Amino acid sequence: MLLILAVAALLFLATMQSQAAPPELSEVARALFTSKGGFIAPAQNEKLQALLKQHPKLDFWELCGTGNAEGVRAALERDPTLVNSWHPIGWSALHFAAFSGDVATATLLLDRGAQIQARAKTRFLNTPLQAAMLTGQAATVRLLLERGADPLVRQNAGFAPIHEAAITGRRDLVDLLLEQGAEIDARSNDGRTAVSEALRGGHTELAAYLRSRGGHDAAITADLTATPD
Repeated sequence: MLLILAVAALLFLATMQSQAAPPELSEVARALFTSKGGFIAPAQNEKLQALLKQHPKLDFWELCGTGNAEGVRAALERDPTLVNSWHPIGWSALHFAAFSGDVATATLLLDRGAQIQARAKTRFLNTPLQAAMLTGQAATVRLLLERGADPLVRQNAGFAPIHEAAITGRRDLVDLLLEQGAEIDARSNDGRTAVSEALRGGHTELAAYLRSRGGHDAAITADLTATPD
């Protein structure tokens, strides 16, 4: 599973680096997207936390990505238009807040009018809900769903949030998504299901649980052990 998550993280980073004019990322931003077998939740990211202890100057998106609600509030008081601003990597402020897992920051942005269904301007086309899934932020996932995020949304290659929950072995996220209307047998463009993604991630118990909830294996010809393009 670690290899699978690492590949996904590397694809994300490669997308940023392959842009026509790759953005110059600060040391904090680079640390925020540290990958060790997948992205690390900012609160558990030791490299990032060590940098933050030095009190560096953070831009608006870094404030969102590190869950600095008070800093975000102050920035919005100075310039309310920042709420729907975009970082050069192609993420909105709400994508960063969702990734951070800080409910207060995400709530603040939503209350100020952040677009909950905003699509990343990257090859992945993911929403803030899917950004929260990258670091397994259950509380923020719940907040976004309760505020109207689409549990059926599809990103690049047709992957839905339930696929991400399954491949990372997160039964809690699977249950949360199903509670909010996710389709247990949602298929990616090449036919992968939550059951097949749980198996690809090595989570046999979760695969069995999904089957007990009515999920089905993927009866297709694609190599389900391979990382999708």
